[in-house]
Amino acid sequence: MTQDSTLSDNNRLEPRDPPNQDERARKRLAIGLAAQRPTAKAAPQRPPDEPTSSMQRWWPVFLLTAVAVATLLLLAAKVVNSPTGWTPVRQNLAAWWSGESPVSPTNPPHYRLQIAEDFDTASALLAGQQQANQWWMSVIPTQGVYRMVIWPSHVAWSTLGVRTPPAFKLEAALSVLPETPDGYVGLLDRYQNPDNFYFFVIDGQRRFQAQLHKAGVLYPLQPWIALDFLHPPGQNNVMALTDDGTVIRLYLNNTVVYAVLDAQLPAGQTGVIGGAADHAPAKLDIDWLKLYDQPY
Repeated sequence: MTQDSTLSDNNRLEPRDPPNQDERARKRLAIGLAAQRPTAKAAPQRPPDEPTSSMQRWWPVFLLTAVAVATLLLLAAKVVNSPTGWTPVRQNLAAWWSGESPVSPTNPPHYRLQIAEDFDTASALLAGQQQANQWWMSVIPTQGVYRMVIWPSHVAWSTLGVRTPPAFKLEAALSVLPETPDGYVGLLDRYQNPDNFYFFVIDGQRRFQAQLHKAGVLYPLQPWIALDFLHPPGQNNVMALTDDGTVIRLYLNNTVVYAVLDAQLPAGQTGVIGGAADHAPAKLDIDWLKLYDQPY
């Protein structure tokens, strides 16, 4: 006997009609279920996206604008020879905060020239003296300079041989000779005695420093800092010191680099100063020097 592999008409599977909804609900209620099975919505819900705040969206624009403005300011400062280094900018900010008007080449006070010395003849403006194995200082008329030769680990200075005006400007062209790049030279102010004065110097490594010598103790006002607008050894750098009785300001090559806003010493004498490092002597030249007073 063979088995029929096909289904008879009576046994053929036919699709059924879906059960009555009311009947289905009744059966679900009978066994303790809800009448309707909860189903997902046709449009699935998703967690809402966190919207980016308006400030966050504008941050890149703000940063790009700030960079563009800073670049334009730097270019403008270079064109008008305004300082861009942190030290002079900091001093101008300090002056502004204290109520002082920042001084710049475009906003100079009024001065009147009193003395102009080129050192092409013998001069009594600066001392001509020597101390064995410490220093030698004198005018060299044939070269038109006042030269300071200083032994290692020594400092020497000379105040001006004239009375310092109450408000003045002292300006000088200074250079460190190429063979002694570690030497330093500059100006001093409010000199009372060998233990009390301010001094401001540059060295052959194109650096600047400000110090207060008070009661025989050195206080660094501005530690050595490199300034890219200083000239290398053998070339003149013009340093100007102004003192109106309240504020002392220092300029290098027409750029303000430092200001003493709360001077701890009274008015005194001014002059020049030089020094040598521990390991080598120093040869320093002052090419010319000018002294101004401030009549108004």
